[in-house]
Amino acid sequence: MVTQQRPEPVGGAIGSALRAVPAALSAGVPRFVPRFATMGRRGRLGWEVAAVVLGSVLVAVLSNRAQVATLTTTAPGDLGDPLYFAWQLAWVGHALSSDPGGLWTTPAFLQAPDNLAFTDTVLGYAPLSLLVPGGQAGALAQLNLAVLTAGVMATVGGYALAKALGAGRIGALAAGAGFGYAPWRLEQVIHINVLSTGGIALSLAMLARGNGWSLRRGWQPGRMSPAWIAGGWAMACWQLTFGFATGIWFAYSLGVPMVCWLAGWLATGRRRLRRLPRRVLLAHALGGGAFGLTALLLVRPYLRVIAAHPEAVRGEDWLPLFSPPWRGLLTAPSTDVFWRTRQLTWRAGLSWPDEMVLSPGIVLLALAVAGVFFSVWPWRRRLGVVAVTAVLTVLAMGTAFPGGGRWTYLPLFHHAPGWQALRTPGRLMIWVTLGLCVLAAGLVGRIYQELSPRFPRPRTRTAMITMACTAVFGALPATAVVYEGRNITPHWHVATSPVKLATLRAPIMLLPSDQIGDYHMMLWGTEGWPVLANGNSGFDPQAQVDLRATALTFPDAESIAELRARGVLTVVVVRSRAFGGPWAGAADAPVTGLRVRRTDLGDAVVFDLT
Repeated sequence: MVTQQRPEPVGGAIGSALRAVPAALSAGVPRFVPRFATMGRRGRLGWEVAAVVLGSVLVAVLSNRAQVATLTTTAPGDLGDPLYFAWQLAWVGHALSSDPGGLWTTPAFLQAPDNLAFTDTVLGYAPLSLLVPGGQAGALAQLNLAVLTAGVMATVGGYALAKALGAGRIGALAAGAGFGYAPWRLEQVIHINVLSTGGIALSLAMLARGNGWSLRRGWQPGRMSPAWIAGGWAMACWQLTFGFATGIWFAYSLGVPMVCWLAGWLATGRRRLRRLPRRVLLAHALGGGAFGLTALLLVRPYLRVIAAHPEAVRGEDWLPLFSPPWRGLLTAPSTDVFWRTRQLTWRAGLSWPDEMVLSPGIVLLALAVAGVFFSVWPWRRRLGVVAVTAVLTVLAMGTAFPGGGRWTYLPLFHHAPGWQALRTPGRLMIWVTLGLCVLAAGLVGRIYQELSPRFPRPRTRTAMITMACTAVFGALPATAVVYEGRNITPHWHVATSPVKLATLRAPIMLLPSDQIGDYHMMLWGTEGWPVLANGNSGFDPQAQVDLRATALTFPDAESIAELRARGVLTVVVVRSRAFGGPWAGAADAPVTGLRVRRTDLGDAVVFDLT
């Protein structure tokens, strides 16, 4: 009897080819490699974490060599918002080391109360601020290191979340690459608060692991861990310290599932609660309480600012400016190497490309779409991820969605707590990207599962090399994602102050003064931290608008009298910055009879008003 030979599966064929690796290749591999397979769970996890973190750091450094080479002298992206965040990071380190109680009132804005809360704070980088010395060079170093850290954390966070959900190591690589190297991040390099999203994914990963739940296998009560739950809530508290631009939506991402779980418990019967260990419930209670307390402490100065400055609240009229059309969700920034010239017309068609080029990456999107049909995730849970991602995509369009967002974004904007403080719907792409990463990880994990050779006990060096070769093949999607996210971000040289401000009588006003230029003046103030009349932040306080208007005619009798009345003792006119503006002739204007002492220092002319 002749039996028909069954064709070998594709995965088996590749496995056979890989098992044919010459013995000479494995001869030089250290004996430690096969021992990795025999390690305990904690040992393997430790080595895995170390490998992922070190790999992420290496890729970040190689991808941003220009930034690494000029840490103390340049700012990434432009000379606007990055200089503000450099100043803020330096101030946090200075305040925490000298006067923690005065953290929220900085020397800028003539020491207007709580002026640090005029926009998002990034207090989560306080350890970095304390470790790196101050001054302008230190401030720029803190900013550049924070940008690099944000990228590494996002990559590690994406990996951790996909791994915790059950995608496997290779699938998790694709998720980490997608979350850390999405093209939209290149445009947001000027907003370190928006880049700092790694804690979101890490917190969700820890909470999923601690609750014994994965997208692949569902709930497994035996795998619950109070320690992981506590760590997840601690990470959530830390993430909240990067500001409410991402923090409000993050709070919803934690609160909504908790409310749904509680509603399900009430609907299906309370006896299920008895199956949960008390330590698990205690970890959730304490962790959730700590998260709420952190939010309360952080929001208090912002509430005081809103009460004192009603102009800080921006209404519905601002939303169209920050609402991207559907094309914007597929358009990469001009600093993306691959898409720089390929999407010129798409970028030209956007009313404000700075906030509307929000592509998560075409490679990632293609992997996610394929992951809808072929994945390690079960069908129902997979469709749940698709549904949530689709809803978030609609919300990310804000008022650009058909109907002007009347039935999508605007109801949340007007009625959801905290939502009205968010003027940029497009930043919901953070969560859209996370959903796409999960779908892509499911696809890559399934492909690797099908192609991976089956070794019951892969303890030999040859077996380990075979699996490593398969892993390299499986890592190609992650490589493609990183390749698409390559950047040519400009790194702008930052000029130093032409005069030592700390030697002058404060309060000091530097001219010219405008919204963007004041960022530079504030950064100069990190040398000694004198009180400055200059200041700019998330909004323009009316007092600051009036002060700039008063100084437009300086040096004349009226402007000098008004500046004195506001407490300004010294005015510095910077010639190189005043060229062509309203203060072009201020440095050499006559001051006879104005009771002003002028000192010409070349580029800086100092007017003593005392």
